[in-house]
Amino acid sequence: MKSHRRRVRQPNTFLPHGKLMRCRRTKAELERSNRALTAEGERKDAIIRTLQRSLSDTTAEFKTTKALVSSLTRGSDVLKQRLTDAENELQQARNQNHMLDQQLKAQTVAAKLASDEMERVSLAHEQTRGLLKSRTEELRAAQVYLDRADQSSGADVINMIDALNAEIFQTAATVAEAFKFGEKKVEESSEAVTAYDHVIEILGPRMTELLKSTLHHDDQILIQTAFQAAMCAYVDWIVTSWYFEGREEEQMLSSLYAIIQESEEQAVAGRWRALTRKYALQAFREAPDSQRQLLSVVMETLVNILISAGLESATSEVSETMAAQFAEHASAVVEHAMRLNRVIGQGITSCEMMPLYLVPETPFDASVMEDTFGSASKDSTENILCTTDLGLMRMEKKGEQWEKRVLVKPKIILKSSLADTILAEEVH
Repeated sequence: MKSHRRRVRQPNTFLPHGKLMRCRRTKAELERSNRALTAEGERKDAIIRTLQRSLSDTTAEFKTTKALVSSLTRGSDVLKQRLTDAENELQQARNQNHMLDQQLKAQTVAAKLASDEMERVSLAHEQTRGLLKSRTEELRAAQVYLDRADQSSGADVINMIDALNAEIFQTAATVAEAFKFGEKKVEESSEAVTAYDHVIEILGPRMTELLKSTLHHDDQILIQTAFQAAMCAYVDWIVTSWYFEGREEEQMLSSLYAIIQESEEQAVAGRWRALTRKYALQAFREAPDSQRQLLSVVMETLVNILISAGLESATSEVSETMAAQFAEHASAVVEHAMRLNRVIGQGITSCEMMPLYLVPETPFDASVMEDTFGSASKDSTENILCTTDLGLMRMEKKGEQWEKRVLVKPKIILKSSLADTILAEEVH
């Protein structure tokens, strides 16, 4: 800032030269100092203006900052409020979570109790089911044992016996007519001796001796009779067999069944017999093809009868002829016998049904048997030669007693009746 000094007019006096010079120098110095002060003042004025501008900028920036701070403060308040709200919500969530946790624990305990109860009930249920199953099986087994209903009637069995006898007769007649005999040989071969011994076991010595001593080139009635008798013997065994292995092998089951029959009611004994017949074949017999094995035994017996009767052929040749021409006939007999085994052995339990086969040398009794040729008197005391047709007997236990009834009489042959028939055939 300029300093406006007022010039004072001095009186115009003359000063000495030295002083004048000093005054001039002083004046010059004062002027320089004045200019310097003026420049310094201008510089400071510039600084002041700069500071004023800076202050103005700072004030504007401060206002901006203050507004920002105010805005941030408001935002902070909002955030603080949100944080407070969030904390409140979190606390509420924690409280709810705690409540849910308590409920979960309570439900877990309840579920564990329910699971334990369910397990207990399930165990009890399984035990009940097992007991029910056991009782059901026991009841079913009891019903099976106590059920007196038969799968076949007595009339059905009678028809089967008649059909079986017809099969045996037809097979015997067919085979007997197919072979021609010549004169008897004086010397017997070893094969004939072996065959003879086998036939004695089946037909007995009297019938076998008749086969050996009789000439058969004109009439085969004796051969046919021997065939019938042999097949009846084997069929009787097949029908009554437990598992087709042989009477000696099956004796244990037969003896055991006899004890059961005497000790138990008919329904119980009958069911035991039916079940044992059903499963014995699986348990005791190794070979599955029973029919083929039984057929081979029957065929072998028929061949031995022919050899014993004096047929002039080797046993092997006769066996081949028999197998080639008559296996189907004999197989029908065996199949029929096995079917009858199942019917009376497994299908009938209310009583005992059994074929009636009379072994050779059984005394004749007209009340239970019938002469094939119808020539025997009722008072005859002669022993039978053989059985040609199977009979049928029905037995039922009544208390401690057995009620027996012959449904079909077996047909037998007496030697006297056979001799009369052969003689009549020769005369004819």
